[in-house]
Amino acid sequence: MCNTLIWACISSGSDNKSWRKSSLVNVVNGKVPACGMDWQNAYKVYATCMLTKYKHWVALMIDLVQCEIKVYDSMVSLIPDEILKEELTPLSITIPNLLNAINFYEEGVYTNDCSRDWWCPWPIQRVDVPQQGDCGMFVLKYIELLSTEIPLATCTSQNMPFFRLKLVAEIVRGDAYMP
Repeated sequence: MCNTLIWACISSGSDNKSWRKSSLVNVVNGKVPACGMDWQNAYKVYATCMLTKYKHWVALMIDLVQCEIKVYDSMVSLIPDEILKEELTPLSITIPNLLNAINFYEEGVYTNDCSRDWWCPWPIQRVDVPQQGDCGMFVLKYIELLSTEIPLATCTSQNMPFFRLKLVAEIVRGDAYMP
């Protein structure tokens, strides 16, 4: 199970499907969370995902142009590819259906640009990254580095104490991007 705002809407126990759909639409339209951005203004969406059954964090890159989901996992040996794909399948089905429901690919920068049949379940691909522990901090760094197009080579176990200290300093100073 994936624990993100998107996933919470997908797997909500509520019988009110209109609530779930409107919540997801608000995410795509950049209204939720407060620091969100309208997906029409992005080519890639980054999200954290907690695979609760395994108590393991991974980073996701939802590629709105290639119509695929890439998984950045610092501990590949923990969860086999088949199980990872099975756990993320609801996301790979929901995202294209949600985008279809709001006519996402019929407007804006993505008009007919998707490289595959975007309405079908999107493929899930695990990206080869250096393997180490401390999945939570690695997920944060993966997203930070990927979103700024910095190579992941600096994301090593040796650099984690510095990255933790840097994050604490940013939070204390109020420099961390928080809504």
